[in-house]
Amino acid sequence: MHVMNIDVYQEDRNQYQGNDPSFLTRVGNWFRNKIQNHLPFMIFVVLPTGLVFLYLTLIATPQYISEAHFVVRGRSGQSGISLSNILQSSGGSGATSENTYVVQDYMQSRDAAELLVKQNNLLDVYRRPEADFVARYPMFGLPQDFEHFYKYYKRHVLVEQDSETNISILTVRTFRADDSQKIARALLDAGENLVNDINRRQRENLIHATLMEVQASEAKLRDINQKLAEYRNVIALIDPMRQSVPMISFVTTLQNMLTTTNMQLGQLRKSAPNSPLIAAYQRQADILTEQIKKSGGEITGSNDSLVPKITGYEDLMVQREIQQRILVSNVASLEAAKQQANQQMVYVDEVAQPNAADWPEYPRNILVLVITFFSTLGLYIMGRLLVAGAQERNIR
Repeated sequence: MHVMNIDVYQEDRNQYQGNDPSFLTRVGNWFRNKIQNHLPFMIFVVLPTGLVFLYLTLIATPQYISEAHFVVRGRSGQSGISLSNILQSSGGSGATSENTYVVQDYMQSRDAAELLVKQNNLLDVYRRPEADFVARYPMFGLPQDFEHFYKYYKRHVLVEQDSETNISILTVRTFRADDSQKIARALLDAGENLVNDINRRQRENLIHATLMEVQASEAKLRDINQKLAEYRNVIALIDPMRQSVPMISFVTTLQNMLTTTNMQLGQLRKSAPNSPLIAAYQRQADILTEQIKKSGGEITGSNDSLVPKITGYEDLMVQREIQQRILVSNVASLEAAKQQANQQMVYVDEVAQPNAADWPEYPRNILVLVITFFSTLGLYIMGRLLVAGAQERNIR
């Protein structure tokens, strides 16, 4: 009995050590049976994961990321602390936040992609010879039109905003570290140019209407001054108001002299009716009366007199004064509009400059393998469940 057990043990030991020529065959059969029993699992789970592993380790090209941080700030023309300033700064809204979203959207827009293609040869950046056939552009022989490139561009250029700090984060991914840095720098410059263009258009919109009013007021004032100059040439007077003062004073003097002469003439007629001076005083009174009538006619009484000239002159002067006040008001409004435009100006403030990465961040091998394995495993399990359900229905 003990001899038989020793022989069996020796036979099993020889088989374990490989002395039996059928050991390798048995091992091969075992693996073959296992593979046949788990063939769907091997095809739908192990094989895709293995292919992805081979691609990541042997073919995939390293990709470098350049990151830049920026904010869009505005100029505040108010001093001190007010409730509106607190609400505007803490609420995250307002013109500054809107312009931040505008800059973020522009960096991922078709216009930005076209600009980089023209000025920075972006197509050549994603067609580097070292790039693998999966990651480069175009992928798998897709059409080389702009729509496909734009979709590719949005996967490699991302702009996000930190909800806590409100800082925008720009990330650019290419096959070379210096390419990523250059593209990120070009996008920041393009965003700054966009903000400058927004400032220019906003300034023009705020100032244009007021500037047109100022120019219209100036034109009206020039027209009134031209009419005033023509009117002065017609009446042959520079300032009828001032020039009428000596004429009125002269008539007043003549009237005083006539009054004095009449008083002397009346006294003389009473005291010496036959005096020869009566005729002299009478002639002097007649001369003064005629002169007063003549001088008064130059001031009033006809269309050529001074009063109509003064009236026309005063009308033009009133119009000029009103237009001057309108012009002063429009100029003040223009200065206020310029100040408001300066206060509403925004600019890009770079918090962190685009960096040149020291090592690639893509592809992320472990993450991709885990996602591939569990994705194929999930699909495999769902397929098995569907097949099992269908078989159970057929049996019933």
